[in-house]
Amino acid sequence: MEFNDDLCMLFADIIKQDIGNVKVLFYIAQCMQTATPVTVKTITDNVKIARRVGVKNADNTLVAFANQDTHIDRKTAERIVDRLAYASLINYEVQHPHKFIKLTDRGVQVAIHIKQNMEVTNNG
Repeated sequence: MEFNDDLCMLFADIIKQDIGNVKVLFYIAQCMQTATPVTVKTITDNVKIARRVGVKNADNTLVAFANQDTHIDRKTAERIVDRLAYASLINYEVQHPHKFIKLTDRGVQVAIHIKQNMEVTNNG
């Protein structure tokens, strides 16, 4: 069962509030196209987000913070996967010790809507 247009826009707006959600959703969609199995481990290995990272000097003391593209950590990836599952955008099949993650029809619909919306804002 798919969302109607208003509900799809609502879910897309909620997902777009955090860039990590968007990147994980798009990574799962990309892997589904290539028939690559997705687990939390593959998400942490392949998805990068901009985060504040501490910069240290030669004495190993913290000097400042800088934004860097780093891999998403496991706990954050698990939270995002749970958030997407609660929104019924993904489902997963448990085969111990792995959870194989797939997009639902609703997840595909929301991902397409977000992608189209991003193209419109970039072009206009």
